[in-house]
Formats: sequence, C-alpha cells, structure tokens
Amino acid sequence: MKKDFAILGLGAFGRALCSELASLGAEIIAIDEDEERVNSVADFVTYAYCCDCTKKSSLEKLNLQNVDCVIVAIGDDLESLILTVILLQELGVKHITARSEEEGVKRVLHHLGVDEVIDTRQLAVNSLGYRLLSHSVTQYFELTDSHSVATIRYRGEDPSDTLVEMDVRGKYDLNVLLIRRGGKDIIPTKEDHFEPGDEIVVFGKKTAIRRMDKKVIK
Repeated sequence: MKKDFAILGLGAFGRALCSELASLGAEIIAIDEDEERVNSVADFVTYAYCCDCTKKSSLEKLNLQNVDCVIVAIGDDLESLILTVILLQELGVKHITARSEEEGVKRVLHHLGVDEVIDTRQLAVNSLGYRLLSHSVTQYFELTDSHSVATIRYRGEDPSDTLVEMDVRGKYDLNVLLIRRGGKDIIPTKEDHFEPGDEIVVFGKKTAIRRMDKKVIK
C-alpha cells in the first residue's frame, strides 16, 4: 500500500528527502514558509504549500492528521521545531518524525513523545555501511528505526517468475514499489517479473530487506 508523507521544512535535507521519496513513488506534501523553496519542489511532489508551521490555524487547513508520517525538518530553529511538534500533536497527527543533530534537542524531542528523531549524520553512516556490507543493495534509506527503502539489483541470469508467483510480500514481507529497467521506471503489477540487471525498489522492515538481499530473488 502506498504511503504518504508530509515534509515540513524545505532546507537541503527536506528537499533531498522530497526528491528521494518522490522518485520511489510516494505521495508527498511539502511545506515551508519560504516561497522560493516551495517552488523548488513543486514540480515533483504531490502538493506544495507556503505555510508558517508555527501557526495552528495554518496547519489545520492541511489535514495532516490524515497523513501516514509527518517529518519535521525545520533545522536549527529550536523554538519553531518544538512549537511545530506540539501543534502537530494537538492536531492528532499519527506519526511524527523530527530532525536534529544536537543531543540536547534529541532528548527534548523524545520527552515530547516524537515517534522518531532523525540524525542526518548517522543516516549517512548507516546507509554507507549497509551498502558496503550488502550483496546487491545499491541504495539504502532509513525511514524509521525499523523500516527502510532500498534498491536491490536482481542477480538472476534469467527472467524471474511473476510477482504473484514469487509472492514477494508473503515470502519476504516487502512491498515492491518500482522496477528500474534500461533507464525506465516501471510501476509493477502482480504480472510483472524481474529481468537480469533490473533494480528493484522495495519498502519494508530492515530485517526483511537483509533477507531478500542475501538471496535476491531468482
């Protein structure tokens, strides 16, 4: 099932996250009070809004309580970060992820009850380490402590069975989001299959990605 995200704060990290998730087929609401930043992502996200996230009246209009995950990527403005998190909680947002590289701020966010705190420095290390140790993973992005998105290269010498025949979801507990083949992106159906050299974009638990990585469906 396709997930949707709201990204509040479109600095370098927020824009990169929008681009990455959009390339994987996610639905994205991108929000910033800087119109130029909003315009920079408007062409590839689902919705882009110029909005002051520290004002409850503005956030209320966006219906963020219906989004699977809201990512607060405001950055160094501690007051705005904390106020935005509190407002999101008051609005009944289901899952809040916030970004911070400062240990003190991380403790405050955890105390406030944020579901996940992202340290971009650690994300980079985790992603590189996983790719270096993996068999076929060419891209790896952590979304939460337990779930990630990865691109896995198909190692089979012959075309695979169809997705429904392989039962990827049942066997590996993973969702296949995209198949990249010869410079083209294919939104897979149950009748699609993998061909030699395909890159398979999957979403699921890290343990499931590791299991698929070791075997890379043949």
